[in-house]
Amino acid sequence: MLSENKISKGQVTTFAGTAEISELQLGNSRFGIGVIFIMAGFVGAWGFICLLNGIVQSQSIQELGRGIFTAFTGI
Repeated sequence: MLSENKISKGQVTTFAGTAEISELQLGNSRFGIGVIFIMAGFVGAWGFICLLNGIVQSQSIQELGRGIFTAFTGI
């Protein structure tokens, strides 16, 4: 009986160590996703500012339409 108790105690401590490691890995992945979201937000804001700058610098609606068409098609 005593030897069985020692084995189960060892197994319980092994499971506890595994749970701590997986929690740490989950925290690292959340940090990585957060960094990616922040960088995507910066790129989106930069793109929006560039779009507004292009609209402001266009001389007419026709030039604006031609520029947008050229940007999407590459022609």
